[in-house]
Amino acid sequence: MTDKDAGRTRLLIDAARLHYEHGMTHQEVAAELGLSRIKVTRLLAQARATGVVEIRINAPEEPFADLADRLRERYRLNMVWIAPTLPDAARAIAALDQMGAEAIGRTLEAGSLVGVSLSSTLGRAIEQVAPRDDLASRQIGFVPMAGSWGGWQQGVNPGELAQRLARRVGGRAYSFPAPLLAPSPAFAATLTAFPEVSDALELARAADTLLFGLGGLDWTTSQLQDSLTDQEKRQLVKRGAVGDIGARFFDAQGRQVASDVDRRVIGLTLDDMSHAAQRLVLAAGKSKLKALRVALSIGSATALCTDSATARGLLD
Repeated sequence: MTDKDAGRTRLLIDAARLHYEHGMTHQEVAAELGLSRIKVTRLLAQARATGVVEIRINAPEEPFADLADRLRERYRLNMVWIAPTLPDAARAIAALDQMGAEAIGRTLEAGSLVGVSLSSTLGRAIEQVAPRDDLASRQIGFVPMAGSWGGWQQGVNPGELAQRLARRVGGRAYSFPAPLLAPSPAFAATLTAFPEVSDALELARAADTLLFGLGGLDWTTSQLQDSLTDQEKRQLVKRGAVGDIGARFFDAQGRQVASDVDRRVIGLTLDDMSHAAQRLVLAAGKSKLKALRVALSIGSATALCTDSATARGLLD
């Protein structure tokens, strides 16, 4: 460390002590150290970012405990995690990701077989899941709930997410050698008949825990936007689709929508998913509210991770 770096570190520590230990305002710290208020703000932010300052809140309850209690009662959920809805979009996503990681970590149990679905929200949360020593003996398995896309897709494919989660917590991941969407219903039927694919489907059906996201019908934000034709999208809307779980679209009554798209999907059906004992859904945002309300109303999930704005919307 250079003398300049050492001096900056000492200054950072001084600013942190004055603010966090002695309760001085940013302006008071600036006057004490002969700095500008903006400089003090940057030093305190760096202190948090580098771990010089760690803030811990010791409380027996999760954030938004009242909201969580009402959601549990309304939708008969076992667990609810709620992240704050922040005005800055990037910070709001980061808060949801952090809460999602906690939810996933507390859902995983040694000896479980865990199904993992298509989801960008789930993918981001997995990146923050903490290692688990109790799972490192490989007594937990992860299986994709459906096939995957080819190409450069990253952070959303079920197979990729299963592998990443297994690496983070010390489990094993099973491969699902098939596309998420076959070119045609006939091709999907042919692929499903292959033992490698049918075995993967059977294993996914045996999962006792499922981790999944949920999509609304806003095609501009849907992971499926580029995989469906305009005709298929119109057909789904005409047949009353309100959202999807793992490319399985459902209507306002929670029924799986029969469509050309549905017949191309190689993965678990909504009925298959309903048999898992634990089903954690990670979803937030206005575009997903209607679909999430339907999914929770019919019992598609036993646990929920969302943000405070969506939580309030679910109770309206």
